[in-house]
Amino acid sequence: MDKENMISQKLRTLLAEKNMRASNLAKETGIAPSTLSKITSGKSKSIQFDTIEKICIGLDIQPSELFAKCKKYETENIK
Repeated sequence: MDKENMISQKLRTLLAEKNMRASNLAKETGIAPSTLSKITSGKSKSIQFDTIEKICIGLDIQPSELFAKCKKYETENIK
């Protein structure tokens, strides 16, 4: 079951905007590829603070950018 969530969608969007693959981010940050795969697929139940920090450093973004809602998420989850 593929569970979508705001962070997984936003991370995929940020990677696409920077023309970067999760595998490149993994190499650059030292985050296990399996961890990034779980996050981008929405299968991760939690994300450690140090992982968030590494993602932000690797993408050269502020944490607020990672947690900002993307338009696709807002549109699909309107009740």
